[in-house]
Amino acid sequence: AQEFSRCSAPIAPAQFSTSCNMAFSRLAMAVLCTLVATSRADCSNARWTQAYSPEVCHPEGPTAIVKCLGRSGEQCGTRMESNSRVGPGLHSVSIKGAPGPGVVSTFYMSTNGGLYDKSCTHSWVELDFEIMGNQAGATSKIWTNMLRGTCQENWKWITVPFDVSKDYHTYAFDITADSISWLVDGVVYRTVSTKDFPDVHAAAKQSDSFRKYASVWGKSSGDAGEGIPAFRNALGALDSNTNAFPLSAGFRM
Repeated sequence: AQEFSRCSAPIAPAQFSTSCNMAFSRLAMAVLCTLVATSRADCSNARWTQAYSPEVCHPEGPTAIVKCLGRSGEQCGTRMESNSRVGPGLHSVSIKGAPGPGVVSTFYMSTNGGLYDKSCTHSWVELDFEIMGNQAGATSKIWTNMLRGTCQENWKWITVPFDVSKDYHTYAFDITADSISWLVDGVVYRTVSTKDFPDVHAAAKQSDSFRKYASVWGKSSGDAGEGIPAFRNALGALDSNTNAFPLSAGFRM
């Protein structure tokens, strides 16, 4: 404050004090540090990078807490991706899903940058756990999928004996040269042979085919639909979600 009071005095440019320059230098540095701190205020770390909306994710120890701030898709969630590529092996994330209609907490692996090619013109392979808050209960249904080719879906519901929005559970893909399995808390719920799917079979054998992704996203009744009709119908809509907002999901990655 003392430095700035000196700077406010009516002095000639030639007499501009060194202390004024120092004060403004410190101010510029403080602004720069604030901007840098703000730009890093998300859930990115040495192993994962947050793609967008830094304001909706914050770390709590080893857990990334992702929020759905309101009842529209543009207010809901973010996506994180692994900084390294992976191949065969067991790949897992522990998740506490966001509750209620219209919101999905996901763990998936993709060869396509984590994006769904809605044009259906480029081939890619993707493995999904889609944990819908609308399907949570004493027993919960989870949408699993293996996308391949150009938007060819191989989806299947699995049912687990717990509420996916109440606590953390571990979701895993076990990838081998000949098969892919979906596991929850160490229990195999689905296995698909890759022998009948040449693109999946080839991706499963390579050491760097996939990146891992974790995300939260949502849709209201006014938003454009996402996925096939069976998926959209099961998802529900954020504007019918009676839980208090912001909704939260947790990821231990």
